[in-house]
Amino acid sequence: MKQFLFWAAVFVLGVLAGASLSTVMIGSQIDALHIENMSLRDNLNTLEKQIQQLQEKPQKRIVSKIDTYVEFADDNDFNDIEESVLKLTVEKSIREWLKPILGQNVAEVNYLLIPGIINREIEMDENMVLLMVKMIVVSETVSIYVVVQPAPGHDGTNVDVLNPAFIFRDSIAPAIAE
Repeated sequence: MKQFLFWAAVFVLGVLAGASLSTVMIGSQIDALHIENMSLRDNLNTLEKQIQQLQEKPQKRIVSKIDTYVEFADDNDFNDIEESVLKLTVEKSIREWLKPILGQNVAEVNYLLIPGIINREIEMDENMVLLMVKMIVVSETVSIYVVVQPAPGHDGTNVDVLNPAFIFRDSIAPAIAE
């Protein structure tokens, strides 16, 4: 009888250990699918708004869509899940910040103000990141290329990211010094 109880206990422990291991292994896949689902829902909402705007004002060339292309600087230490969440949050934030230009005539969009709106240091979860506009293309679809990098030496003070000397200090300062 003792031998039967021993093997029954080993079997139950094996089943529990296998269930725990499979839950851990599938957990990362569930996280990735959840992030992708949130991204697809956000894209669907954006496309529905674009369709509504196009139906309301079809006679002019108007800004009907904002595309963001997020790149990460080479010197970041974010893992894949953090990059996915940061990318989703940055894309959503940029669309929210630039919502006032949706529906405007393409010729009337002040493209010089867009980098001033986006170039900033923001906190996402526990990460301080710096957003820098790399390029902007303005047409019916405003395409914004943004580089995300960890905020340099954040000590709790506000940093003037609108100052071009701050934004390009690593790339211009060495060239000027030479």
